[in-house]
Amino acid sequence: MPACTKFADTLAQAGRRVVACGDYEDIKDESGTTERQQKLMDMASGVSTVQWNRGSPISARTLILNAESVFETLDEVVLYFDEELYASRANQVDLQECSRGSNEMVLSYQYLTLEALNRFKARKSEENPGTLIYLLKEGPSAADAVRAPSLRNGAYSIASPVVAAAATSFMAFAENIAAIYGDLPYLNVLMIRGDKSMDTVANEASLAKWLVYYTDSYFEQKTRKNIKTSLNWVRPGTKLQGNGFSIFGKR
Repeated sequence: MPACTKFADTLAQAGRRVVACGDYEDIKDESGTTERQQKLMDMASGVSTVQWNRGSPISARTLILNAESVFETLDEVVLYFDEELYASRANQVDLQECSRGSNEMVLSYQYLTLEALNRFKARKSEENPGTLIYLLKEGPSAADAVRAPSLRNGAYSIASPVVAAAATSFMAFAENIAAIYGDLPYLNVLMIRGDKSMDTVANEASLAKWLVYYTDSYFEQKTRKNIKTSLNWVRPGTKLQGNGFSIFGKR
């Protein structure tokens, strides 16, 4: 938060009870509302914002516990990597940016993944399996812009080497988590990837609406995913047909 406001609100309007992450300064308002008060206020709309220190494994665990304390149970975790958003915030290539980028864009997602897996494993519910969703919103990198100079037309934020490397790390981590855990009966792993040239991705509300449709429809199917199908990246906007799989290769 506040970057994911429209995305989170749309999920809530579709019936999800949502916990979104933010830094402490994002959570406080001008009247000095405390974090706990903010939680209670947000619950009325179905969205609660909780503090998250991205570089801390302890904070990742606290985030999961806070989500469960607000809404009692944790059913779905969406790990959303917005490459272009990160690119708009970081264009330096220095030691400080490497360190900050590693904490914010690499370790944070890994810590949260492990904590979510621990919670789903502890519950081990085959009737209501936990769902772990990796959502990658891709953007062009500096190398892409050299290959296609037209990308520097101001319509895109160009990812620095730090951001581009983190996006690739996110992809690799997601695929290998799916390879290890993709066939467990108490867990669903779903990987989604696209860029804003797609209409569904260009609008956060549309992306959230599609995500609700796709997850609800997909996991209602009787045929469970196996490891091979868990390793497929789904294109945003896909409509389920036949066996429900719509895939495309690695970039």
